[in-house]
Amino acid sequence: MRHLNLPCLLAVLLVSQEISAQPCPAALTAAASHSLGSVELTWTAPIAGTPIDEYQLLRNGETIAILDSTATGYIDDGTSLEAGRHHILDYHLITVVPSTGTPCTSIRVRTFLSTGDVRLFDDFNSYADDAQLILEGWAIRDENLPLENSTWTVSNPLGRVNPPRFDGTPTAGGFIISDSDFGGATTPNPLGSGMSHDLWSPTIDCTGMSQVHMHAAVSAVLNNNGQAVFDVDVSVDGGSSWTNLFRRVAPFRTVGPPVVTVDNADGFFGALHVDLTEQAAGQPQVRVRFRHFEPNWDWWIAVDDFLLDDVDAEAGGSEVLLANEDFSGGIPPEWTVQATNAGTFNTWNSDDPCQRSIVNFNGGVFPYLAGQGVHRLGDAFAIIDSDCNPDPTENERLVTPVVDCSAQTRVFLHFSSEFLSYFSDIPSVLISLDGGDTWEPEPIFVLTGDALFDPAEDPLYGRFVFEEPRAAGEAQVAFAFSFVSPGNQWWWAIDDVSITAGDAGVAGEIFRRGDCNIDGSFNIADCVFLLAMLFSGGEASSCTSACDANDDGSINIADAVYGLANLFSGGPVPPDPGPFECGPDPTDDTIECTTPPSCI
Repeated sequence: MRHLNLPCLLAVLLVSQEISAQPCPAALTAAASHSLGSVELTWTAPIAGTPIDEYQLLRNGETIAILDSTATGYIDDGTSLEAGRHHILDYHLITVVPSTGTPCTSIRVRTFLSTGDVRLFDDFNSYADDAQLILEGWAIRDENLPLENSTWTVSNPLGRVNPPRFDGTPTAGGFIISDSDFGGATTPNPLGSGMSHDLWSPTIDCTGMSQVHMHAAVSAVLNNNGQAVFDVDVSVDGGSSWTNLFRRVAPFRTVGPPVVTVDNADGFFGALHVDLTEQAAGQPQVRVRFRHFEPNWDWWIAVDDFLLDDVDAEAGGSEVLLANEDFSGGIPPEWTVQATNAGTFNTWNSDDPCQRSIVNFNGGVFPYLAGQGVHRLGDAFAIIDSDCNPDPTENERLVTPVVDCSAQTRVFLHFSSEFLSYFSDIPSVLISLDGGDTWEPEPIFVLTGDALFDPAEDPLYGRFVFEEPRAAGEAQVAFAFSFVSPGNQWWWAIDDVSITAGDAGVAGEIFRRGDCNIDGSFNIADCVFLLAMLFSGGEASSCTSACDANDDGSINIADAVYGLANLFSGGPVPPDPGPFECGPDPTDDTIECTTPPSCI
């Protein structure tokens, strides 16, 4: 103190106060407790600035509370919301100041709340260590004596940020991770060893449930030149036997099993939904397993916000507002490209100018482009390729046709996304309520943001269905796939875009048309399978919609003839969603389908 005179000390204190001053509330968060049917909202109070009269808290545009100026939180009781849904909840905190005061910008946050039959929810926030996790019924298993120290843990050994929620923003608090980058640097697991790092859920009683669905926030980066596999499996006998329901394989794993294909490649980023109904409905001893199989000094699988309920979050609506667009004929004239680089290949196009497609330019054979090609979107898609020369800055939007949602209470956007990020690009999904003239400031989905991912590794693929409450009741709705970057980044490709509305359609009706035997591809075996099913007592398909090759609403020999004509004599391709990509049935018929594993 003797070396610091009083004026200097005062200056330091004043600067410190100025830096830390917070004149308005900030950091609004929303933590859903699905088991309790409530959402806890918190925010930080102003440290300095204009006095506050009160707070107004809105949910989806409706005021739900008036709070005094000392409030820093609120519990929103969601038990009165319609049952059997995942409700998207947009919270808006408005600060009311005296007329002479300086206004505060309102702050917003989005979450979802399940009003279904919730059997288990865990946000991993209450565990100080793995021992506490195990006491709650979770099991951490390392199979076949792995060499890596990549066991699942809540300790987060490398201090990763949180995995993404349904909108791409990070979860909060604790999460669990199998981190091969941490555990495999000195002793990686060899290919073919069968070594894996497994996480088992507690045993879940699903008696009385006709549908069972698992949901989780997941970041799975497998490594573009790696060998790792990410599996989600289910057991109905407490863990004695398992059925695989979701799989992702690193792009360089060409020797297995399992081997990489165009149906299982890539990592994952976002909310993962897995339909367990066929195996788990009505069963008393259900467990879910996350498996990190044979990582070989690769990256990670991180999981948070594990939820098991009876809500199909991917069903969408029964009314089709925009039929499935697969870009097989290019970008349709009804779509709009809002571009700073119009007339060049540095905006949205369907030409794939830098030849990313593994199907079109490498016959579907892995690896391709060092494991960084477009693996999952077949032979036609829309793409923005920032890496294509001459690398200008980009602010490019691919905009759907305007749809009238004025009579709708629920609206859903469906699309397939595959992206390879670099470091400075911002891919996001936006909504406009005035036909695309302006865009709402809060995106539906941000693919990079602040959540856990690693740029320039394996592409991240997902088939997404977003309910968007802001669209309901609006007459001029458009959605945009927005890509902003300084240039010379990587690429983002999208496919199979549709918009539905109304109540949920047939649960799980996402399929490839023509893939009657549901093996993930359309070929002569599907026609043989169909003929056997029709005429010789062959096994029935679990997705009869896929067998309706000509989409006439019935299953008969004409479907086999139609499929054979396409395969061998230049006949037309089976109608949407087509044989190459999974999608909903745009035709209103009575044929049913259980989503094939290759479409999950």
